[in-house]
Amino acid sequence: MQKYLVLFILVCCLTACTKEIDFDYNEIDAVVVVEGRVTNEGTYVSVTKSRSMTDSVKSPCLPGAVVTITADGVNESIAYDPQTHCYHSDFKGQAGETYKLTVDFEGKHYEGTSTMPPAAPVLSAEFIWFDVLDERMVVFEIWATDPVSTERNYYWYRMDRITQHPHFEGRSKTEPYRWSVFDNRGNPPGLIYRDIICMSERMAEEDEEENWDRILYEGDIITFQLMSIDRSTYDYFSSLRAGQGGGANPKSNLTGGCTGYFTAGSITRSEAMVFRYDAIHTESPSTIWNQYTKTHTQ
Repeated sequence: MQKYLVLFILVCCLTACTKEIDFDYNEIDAVVVVEGRVTNEGTYVSVTKSRSMTDSVKSPCLPGAVVTITADGVNESIAYDPQTHCYHSDFKGQAGETYKLTVDFEGKHYEGTSTMPPAAPVLSAEFIWFDVLDERMVVFEIWATDPVSTERNYYWYRMDRITQHPHFEGRSKTEPYRWSVFDNRGNPPGLIYRDIICMSERMAEEDEEENWDRILYEGDIITFQLMSIDRSTYDYFSSLRAGQGGGANPKSNLTGGCTGYFTAGSITRSEAMVFRYDAIHTESPSTIWNQYTKTHTQ
């Protein structure tokens, strides 16, 4: 019942009337932005500089930094990769290990530490219809294993879509379709779920240009990744979402005067799926939830 109440509140917020507000931004000097992660899939670090609030062009990763990952006293140099335009390495982290990132750039030193939590294997992923008020919503529902349900655990997810729809011809799409962070409060012991609101049926039928980035089209390929993260990374992304559009810098876990984050995270993925309207399930209790309630009511 709780999950449906949360969905109802989110849908009301998404469909409520909004008023356009004009902000008068004060320009400030650019600061270094470091975004780094060590995962079970490899290591990625980006070094950029903040941009003006009125600049819509994404800042490029800057070469020339000395980037190092340290674990158990062993240093791993992370070189700039001109192919991916970031600092990249096949160096993979392990759950339970603590990693330190150091970045020396333009005469300044930045660093941060993070301990990698265990992975949360994805159990199921499906699209469902959810009815609220006069709207019929498409929701992407994910269930996964909570590896240590007796502790507060934190997660980041990213949902991407690859589309061949004519609306996007000639457009480069690098931003995720959906992303957010959450913790395991309010979930059944040993399980976590997330209901990701994608679009309304009416939005898809009207197909207005301002909503193209939110509308899923027949044949779109959907990918989903779930990463276990530590508390400091959760705080960073939470403050980032809270400050989107307002110009406030999120709460960084890096020292030295830069903004950004460093995390050691365990990634799991669902199988890629092709979006089909005829494959959307009518909203009903998840198979995972049915199995859980059956086991715990016997």
